Amino acid sequence: MEHSTATATTAHTWTWTPSLVILAIIPLLFAVPEFLNSGTAVFLTTGTLVVQAFLLLGSWRWPGTILAVVTLSDCLLFALDEGNTSAGLAVLFAAYATRRSLPRDAAARRIIPWAVISVIVAATTGATGELAQYGEIPLAFARGLVLFGLAWLTAEIVIGRAQLIQALIERAEIAEREQELVAQQAVQEQRTMIARELHDIAAHHLTGIIVSAQAANALAQTDPQAQRGYLSSVQRDARSALENLRRTLGLLRAEEGATTLGAPSMADLPQVIEEAEARGIRVQLRQQGQAWPLGPVAGVVVVRGIQEALANIIKHAPGARARLTVDWGSDQLNIEVHDDGAEEPRTSLPASGYGLTGLRERLGLVHGSLEAAPMATGWRTAFSIPRERTESAEPAAKGQLL
Repeated sequence: MEHSTATATTAHTWTWTPSLVILAIIPLLFAVPEFLNSGTAVFLTTGTLVVQAFLLLGSWRWPGTILAVVTLSDCLLFALDEGNTSAGLAVLFAAYATRRSLPRDAAARRIIPWAVISVIVAATTGATGELAQYGEIPLAFARGLVLFGLAWLTAEIVIGRAQLIQALIERAEIAEREQELVAQQAVQEQRTMIARELHDIAAHHLTGIIVSAQAANALAQTDPQAQRGYLSSVQRDARSALENLRRTLGLLRAEEGATTLGAPSMADLPQVIEEAEARGIRVQLRQQGQAWPLGPVAGVVVVRGIQEALANIIKHAPGARARLTVDWGSDQLNIEVHDDGAEEPRTSLPASGYGLTGLRERLGLVHGSLEAAPMATGWRTAFSIPRERTESAEPAAKGQLL
């Protein structure tokens, strides 16, 4: 329907208002001496107005019928008492209610015929008094425009305003739903990032713990001194895992005054290498170029990437020698971790399948790229981060990565 849905709520108020306005005309007419001296016109006019006021009570329920009856009563009064327009205001109210209650085409089919009839009656009956000098036909058209045209125009303005308000309300509701969807998506992405961070921490440290525990178990009878060294490594890995978990979970706490440790950065690289060597692999670090600042997100990505690469060596090539190359290029940072193959039997640690996938997704936050594949000897993991992207990507990625 073209008319506003607010019509139903406003109909109750407008049902009574037009009727009261029509009834209010009666005492005003009795205040005019010429009206009191008009004889039978007093009863005819008063009766017509009372009937119209009663009929207007149903103008919203039966708009076409009420318009027809009210217009006929106006025409009869105008014809019987030449030039009496007292009943015209009810026609305006009825035409307005018809347009408000019906679609434009349906309202036009009801209003236009009665507007033509009203103009014809007014033109053929004629006007009296001072108005007669302006001509019967122009006055009839002017009266028709006022009673029917003004009602139509007013209804169109009210309908348009109601439709505009409804459209604004719907647009606001759509925007609110879209905002909720965006917020839910952001929460889901945040949860995914948190889960990935916790996985990286757990996988990195638990791999070292399992490897050290297996080695300690194998040396229980043959080399108790070496066994104690591996057990000490287990303790260090467990404490480090607990510290990193506290660091990550601490970032989720919103309590005022809560203290948290900083996110991993390139400054932690010596500690990462030391932890890897404590688990039985030898790491040769080679740095090239002049270091330039990395943002916090890029720092987390690089450190976690190196930890993932070294953890894979510990898991799948225990005892291997690893070469870690950090190349600070002028336009990008290149990291490469390459091992020479396992010297000891491989441990039976299953691959989670999420390590490299998580690293690839992390690199995507800072527009980095990843290469990981077996070589003639060992395994090579290499990734890079463009320099010009690190600063521009930080604000967008910071809210998604711990």
